[in-house]
Formats: sequence, structure tokens, C-alpha cells
Amino acid sequence: MPNTTGLQRAHAPQYPAEPPLPQRVDTIRDLLDGKRPFGSLVCVVGLVKDQRLPKQTKGADWKSELTLYDLSIEYENDGIVFSIFRPQADMPMCNVGDIVFIIDAKLQHYNGRTSLITNQATIIQVYKACRIPEWPHPAEPALEPPTRRDKHSLTAEEHLYVSWMYHKIDKCLLPTEEEFQQRAAQSLNVKEKFTLLKDVHEGQFCDLIVEVVREPHAFLDMVTLYVSDYTENSAFHPQAWDMVPNLAGDPYGYLPASSQASKKEWYGPHGKMSLQITCYEPHASFITNHVSAKQWVYLRNVQIKYGRDGKYLEGFMREERNISASRVNVQLMDTTNRDTVDPRLKDAIRRKLEYGKKVKEDLRQIKAAQEAGLKRKASEASVGEKQELNSKLRRQLKRRIREQKEKGGKQNREQQLNLNQAVTCEKHDDVPDSTIESILEPTIYNPTVDQQPVGLLLPFVCAKYQAFVRVVDFWPPNLEDFACSRKVSEFDMISDYDGSDMDSSASCSKSEEDEAAESESRRIWEWRFFLQLEDPTPASDTSNSENSTNKPRPRLWALVDNAEAQCLTGLDACDLRKDTRALATLRERMFTLWGNLEEVKTQVQQGKEQAAKQKAAAARPRHQPPGAADKALNLERPPLDSSDDEREYGSTSGIVNEYFVQYLGHSAIHLYIKPLKQGKAKIK
Repeated sequence: MPNTTGLQRAHAPQYPAEPPLPQRVDTIRDLLDGKRPFGSLVCVVGLVKDQRLPKQTKGADWKSELTLYDLSIEYENDGIVFSIFRPQADMPMCNVGDIVFIIDAKLQHYNGRTSLITNQATIIQVYKACRIPEWPHPAEPALEPPTRRDKHSLTAEEHLYVSWMYHKIDKCLLPTEEEFQQRAAQSLNVKEKFTLLKDVHEGQFCDLIVEVVREPHAFLDMVTLYVSDYTENSAFHPQAWDMVPNLAGDPYGYLPASSQASKKEWYGPHGKMSLQITCYEPHASFITNHVSAKQWVYLRNVQIKYGRDGKYLEGFMREERNISASRVNVQLMDTTNRDTVDPRLKDAIRRKLEYGKKVKEDLRQIKAAQEAGLKRKASEASVGEKQELNSKLRRQLKRRIREQKEKGGKQNREQQLNLNQAVTCEKHDDVPDSTIESILEPTIYNPTVDQQPVGLLLPFVCAKYQAFVRVVDFWPPNLEDFACSRKVSEFDMISDYDGSDMDSSASCSKSEEDEAAESESRRIWEWRFFLQLEDPTPASDTSNSENSTNKPRPRLWALVDNAEAQCLTGLDACDLRKDTRALATLRERMFTLWGNLEEVKTQVQQGKEQAAKQKAAAARPRHQPPGAADKALNLERPPLDSSDDEREYGSTSGIVNEYFVQYLGHSAIHLYIKPLKQGKAKIK
């Protein structure tokens, strides 16, 4: 037989040498391996293997996605996703196998994977696969007409590289034309699948916004998640409530605290409010590396069905079909930015806050019943009695307000008290003026028992009051302590959250690790101080000054919280021990409020300390060193009613101040300020 091998080699086309990778182009493998930092602008050349057709976003842009691959990953199922945000007229239209030349796309790490995204400088050039000539001819004839944003000239070397790459790369992993078009069309038929856990049912594929309530448990190639959005589903597995301490386990306190309570593993609600989800690759790897307990996550395409026992619903997250196998359907959610937070996440956090309040109240009642050996009583009759009590209280308050209006008459107290106009306040015309004495008067409820009236003293009354008062003391005694800090919480995005509902309930169960982590976390500062108030003496009334020593006027402590302190001082809270300028401004504005009260308190305290030192020095034995008494002297902070203990140090002149007071119940009071003009104030 004739030897044809030599003839075949002789007639085979002689292609030129392999063209080099264009200088500004990166391979997809280098990007996936992290050789370029996230946020940098990169250039990529790749073949289209999948496309999501453009869909309108909430803004003016449309969104489309392309999945690309090149020679560096030609035998891998994965690719790199290129997200395009543009007006509809500027969207590139591609087909399977087309080559896309991307210039200045932003490299990002989103949803657990490396991807590309457009920006204002991104240029997209598309080569139609059906028009790319044979190698070694350049691919310039296959270039699609650019849009108004993509007018950029590629070099001859880049056109030549595109032609060589298209004929060199293995296309066996590309879908057929029919499959590609079918997948692209399906991308427009995505329905809204977000569901609350209370509404999920068997056979459903849904999206969830949930909190991870237990550390993820990894086993082989899967991870188990326990999540909750604080809604209840009767088909879920019930979680036992183990928050109540076992008082019988260690009644005498022999065991240390660390041995009595093991590390808390369950951070979620009890009852049927949590769902178990089994996650497979590629979701499992992302969860293992990035997700931990007490994080909020967005889970896509979760399959709901009954578990192996057939009793309770469970969730399953598997590898996606018909799209890139590397897509991760787990997204971490940001709870710190109130402006960009998802409203559905805010609703879930609000439900968590309400649940925490309910648990705190239930726990308080259960502990009280355990310690007293009593059971909590709840019945429909008690509810009816409370409603009746509230209605009678409202009528009594209205009657009391009406009597105060009649008693006050047309007397202009503001003119009589000679109020200072340096600080203005908000006037509530629907609430009559009261006095501290009337606010502190006990409220008597008169129910009828066996047709006989029985007077019951109510422990407190929830009502609003408005009064002219004088500031006679404040606490903490140092202005540096008027602002306190707390850690940043996920509940801060809720407008009516004051930071105290969950902190107190959570503080009792903090471990040493939690406290250490809290001290290192970012903190925010808030105002929180107290003012002691008493009824003022009118400027024209001189008789009261003589009788004040015999009959002290009643006083009331008022809490000034963050919002009221901001309105009062016009300052935002900060670390006053470090910010000396803010401390000086606060001291100046509080002087306008209470005059020389701070100086008087300082002088009184110094007098006490000096008297204590002299007393200790007089009692010191002769052989004792002079400094030993000072070291042994332990001066405590002034008591809450320290002004009552300062009576012996006399009075001082200053600015007497008046306030409008809004009483919210217990000892919590919000202030509306109106200081008096010059007068005399006595620290009693």
C-alpha cells in the first residue's frame, strides 16, 4: 500500500504560532483563584454558555447575566457570571458560543462566588460565532455593531486572538441552540417565591429570609441548618423551652456557674417556629466558611417536603439544574444599614423583638411562680376584670383632669413664675398643668365587694402630666457619665426600639466569650441621666421660703433618655471622657438649665470629703503614718437623693428652672424645658 502519511502532512495547513494572551486580558482561572483583588477593574475574553435575559429592576436599569468560560477552564462545568446593569437599549444580545470581549468590568465576591459586574466605564464587545472566519484570519468581521456606550476600538492582535481562541477551545460542554434558547426564556418566568415559614407546605420551592438559630452542623458533603423567621407552622418539629433554670438541681449553690449551664447551642425560639434545612454542595461549602449562628440569611429555591420520619416538614437545598453548577443560593444579609435594608428583613427582626419581649415576661412569671411555690393563674374572668379596671381608671383620670382645670381657673402661672425664655418647650394644651405633689398622690380604686365599697391603693398609674418644676439635683454626679454606650444591635433598624428590651433579658445568660466579643464590637453612645424635680416657689411668694425648712416640698426623679436629651441639649451623645469639647458644651448648656447647681454639689461633696479626712486624722493614732488614713478612706458616690443630705451646708443663689413634665408611668419621665429667670435655689 502506498504511504499517504507524508502526503497528508505535506498538504496540511500550516497555522502560525499560538498568539499570546492580550496584555490587558486576564484568564478566568486567575480571577477565580484570587490573583486579582476584589474591586479591581479587569478585562476578560470568554464564550457564552448561559444567559439570563434582561429584566427591569426597581430603578431605571435592566439586569442581565452571562455565564462565560475560556481556555483556562474549558473542561470544567463552572464559569464566571457577568452581571450587566444597563438601560434596555444598551443591553448586548448574545447567543450560545458567541465570544464576549469585556473591558473594565468590576471583580466582586457576591453570594459566595467570584463574579463580574458592570460599571459606568465597562465596555462590552460581542463577536457572533457564526461569522468568525477560519484561523488565521482575524475575527473583526464577526464584531457586532457597538451600542452608544461600547464605542471602543480593539487592536489587531486582540481580533486575531479571538479568532484563534474560538477555533482552539473545546465546545463539547456548550448546550445546543434549542437548549440555550429554552433556558434563556425560562429566566423571564421566575415567579416571586418568597414565603414566610408559617405558609410553607410540602412540595413547594420557596425563598426564605431567616435567622440561623444554631451553629451549622457539617457531615460529609452536606450541612444542616436550623433557621427561623419567628412565625409558627404546625407541621414543624417542636423545640423544647429550656430557658427556665432547674432550681432543684443545685439548691445550695455548691456547683460553680460554669458547671451548671453548658454552652448554649440553641439561639432560636421554642415551639414550632424553626425549620431544619439540609444543604448540599455547592451551598454546603459556603455555609461552612461564611455562615454562623445568629446571622440573617436569604435562602433561594428551598425545597419543602416531609423528612424521613414522615412527621415534620424539612427543607432541602441541592445543586441547581439547567444553570451553572457553582451557583450558591445562600446570601448573607446586612442588618446595620437602615436605609438599604430589605423591608421583609425588618419585619422579621420586629417579630423577633416582639417574641423576645413575650419570652422575657413569661420567664419572669414562671420564675416568680417557682420561687413562691405558686402556679400562674390565667382565666377569661381575670381578663374581663382588667378591662373593667382600665375603663374605670380612664374615667377617674378624666374626672381628675377636669377638677384640676376648674381649680386652676384663669390664673396665668407662667406670668407669675416669671419663666425664662432662653429655652422653649413644647406646650400640650390638651393636658392641664399639675404639681409634683398631685402627681405623687396615691390613686385609690373603689371597687364594690358584697355591695360595699372597698378602697384599693394602686401601685402605679399610666398617665401623662404637665407641670412647672425646679431642678434641685441630678444623677450621675459627674457630667462625664451622662452618656453611656451599648453595642450595635440588629434591632436598631426598628424605629421604636430603645435598646433596653432585649439587653436586660440577654445579659443574664452571657458567657465570658460573649462578653469579650461584645467589648470588642462597635458601640454607640446614648444619653441617659436623671433630674430631681420639685414644685417651684413663685417669685412673688416670700412666705414659702420661711416654711420650706419645716415642710419640705415633694420631689420626683425624672429619667432623661436619648431622644429627649438630644432635644434638650442639641447635642449627640459621645464618650464625654475623651471628647473634652463636647463635655464643655454640655456643661455650658446645663448651666443654663440648672444654674450653679453643679458647683454647689461639688462644693458640698468637697466639704464632706474634707470633714471626713479631718475626722479620720483626729482619730488616727500618733504612730500611724499621715497618708494611711487617706488610703483607708473609702468615699462612696452620692446617694440618689444626695441633695437631702446637703442641708447643713446652707443655700446658694443661682438660676431657678422650670419644666413641663410628661409622666409615662413608674419613674420614667420625659421633659419639656422652660427655665425660670434669676432667682434663688436651695440645695436641701
